[in-house]
Amino acid sequence: MQTTEAAPTSVPLSLLSAPMGKKLRIYVVDADVNGIGSMYRTDDANVASPAWITLTNSVPGTPGFSSYAFCGTQCSYDMFVASPDGQPDTVWIGGSMIYGEIFFPGPFPSNGRAVQRSTNAGVSFTDMTNDATAPLPIGMHPDQHAIAFVPSNPGVAIVGSDGGVVRTDGSFVDASAQCADPARGFAHAGGLAPADLADCEIWLKAIPHRILPMNPGIASLQFEHVSVNPLDPANDLLGGTQDNGTWAYDGRTGKWFETVGGDGGQSAINAIEPEIRIHTYYVAQLDVNFNGGGTDPVNEPLGWDWVSDALLGSGEASSFYVPLIADPVLNGTFFVGLEHVWRTQDNAGSQADLDLNCNEYFGLFPANYTCGDWVPLGAAKLTSASYGADKGGSGSYVVAIQRAPAAGTPLWVGTRRGRLFLSTNADAADPTTVAFTRIDTAAQPVRFISGIAVDPKNPWHAFVSFAGYDAYTPTTIGHLFEVTYDPASHTAKWINRSANIGDQPVTGVAYDSASGRVYAATDFGVIVRKPDSGKWVPVASGLPSVAVYGITLDAKSGLLYAATHGRGIWSFRLHSDD
Repeated sequence: MQTTEAAPTSVPLSLLSAPMGKKLRIYVVDADVNGIGSMYRTDDANVASPAWITLTNSVPGTPGFSSYAFCGTQCSYDMFVASPDGQPDTVWIGGSMIYGEIFFPGPFPSNGRAVQRSTNAGVSFTDMTNDATAPLPIGMHPDQHAIAFVPSNPGVAIVGSDGGVVRTDGSFVDASAQCADPARGFAHAGGLAPADLADCEIWLKAIPHRILPMNPGIASLQFEHVSVNPLDPANDLLGGTQDNGTWAYDGRTGKWFETVGGDGGQSAINAIEPEIRIHTYYVAQLDVNFNGGGTDPVNEPLGWDWVSDALLGSGEASSFYVPLIADPVLNGTFFVGLEHVWRTQDNAGSQADLDLNCNEYFGLFPANYTCGDWVPLGAAKLTSASYGADKGGSGSYVVAIQRAPAAGTPLWVGTRRGRLFLSTNADAADPTTVAFTRIDTAAQPVRFISGIAVDPKNPWHAFVSFAGYDAYTPTTIGHLFEVTYDPASHTAKWINRSANIGDQPVTGVAYDSASGRVYAATDFGVIVRKPDSGKWVPVASGLPSVAVYGITLDAKSGLLYAATHGRGIWSFRLHSDD
């Protein structure tokens, strides 16, 4: 029996019992207030005061180090412990990838230890994260949640994670000879240091012979956003996913491939040179690719250059997935939102310099070199009191950016706590001279602005969506508004178009100026409001009832894309019901 309950420190506690004749063995994995996991065992839980054995040791090079910090600092999210029936000395634990053991600057004593297996009652563990496939192993996902065993062969473990489901084939290989490779020591001359070598020889003593993916037929990727190549919007897409990378789609083959790993947030494609594109991980971490990053699954995944030093160095607060757009007409101009809107006008830097110094795989990363030439726009943060005392304050940042597809149009910007801004000089050569005008009023919700759809025919006209619930802001209700700004009076007219949406979050908005239809993403699909009707209705049949985290409308192709959180990306042809 396995149960999970809150520990006294309000961090996870997992228990796994393993019958041993008349005795009952229990394994416990727990975490301290800092989220650092540990492991314990009792061999006779049937007595009044069972004796507990501490299996974890914080000293590298000792057997107990295997279970030390096995879930990193993500124990509330990544943790399991399990023992196959009838094998009380065998126990598996899962947590989060130990990145310091597999990423630069090393050393590299393990394969990441996201999943580990012990056959000596938790005294030491071997690393299940990569298999023995050569030259490139098949690996497990960094974040682990669940495990089950095949009763007829308990060596076959079925493991569930943020990346879906995989299984081991039931046999194990001694790969500890790899520990003698000097490359595993990286900066340490002669290979791994003695303690790391001892750990490595324990962890690689029995790795899976094969790890087999079980995901075909499970369309469960949690997409956050989809961007299109404006010159080929039906065939060239990028989509960011929760903890499963940014994926590229080639409509000519109908295939997707993961162009870069990690958390995938928003992405953007240069409107003039679409082989140049930027993707985001989480928070203000961005890469640029000058070589396509979406059309060659063999070479282009190695072409991503890190361009985030100035953003992270600013110390500004940001959303987990930061808003990012490519200017719809200006070559090389991109905007990203933190507490300022930040801008680059040359694709975040010189390709030659970035490829040499900032490439994610081969970059030199010299000291005092700044990867990425982003600059903040305007003198003050858009969350500061200089723009008004309300709807700002602690915890706010930019969450939405948009502009119409024409030169010199206003830049629309929304914040987490409901501020809405316009800038009419976002392209100014001197970024400090960029000015923003705040156009929300006390009547709008103090909630997350989840989307802005600017009218291509009138860049002073837009539709703005709000996440959250009216129940939390009962005096300022509404989920979708039509906003028209008067540049002469510097004021905006707001019309609540929520109608029959109900009190549910709207997670994105798109506007088709040709038909006058407004599309809204919700936690239950996509809805549409036709200009001759004041009501919202489902956009079409066929889309599952699923949370849609972003919608992207491309007028050129006549397609609306929905990024769903759990059922992949869907497309809808505009006016298909006409």
